[in-house]
Amino acid sequence: MIFGDVEYHKDLLPKGDSECCGGGFWTIDNQRGIILLYGASFDFGSPDFGALRHINKAQFPVNSGYPIFYKRMFVGEEILESICGE
Repeated sequence: MIFGDVEYHKDLLPKGDSECCGGGFWTIDNQRGIILLYGASFDFGSPDFGALRHINKAQFPVNSGYPIFYKRMFVGEEILESICGE
């Protein structure tokens, strides 16, 4: 899992790589104390969390023990799927 602030998900891939297991957007929800992943990449589709082998929380842009949740749609849906908890 790679976090970044880019225009295109392909810009997050290491040089020479062209495969990505989906993408989307993220926000830090301090009110709920979670890192929220949501939506999908226009180029690569929804994330495939089953492909994750490891999440390096040191890469996160916030120093927190926040658990990670995903919701498919950002607006109008409150079903959160747990991705990585503490």
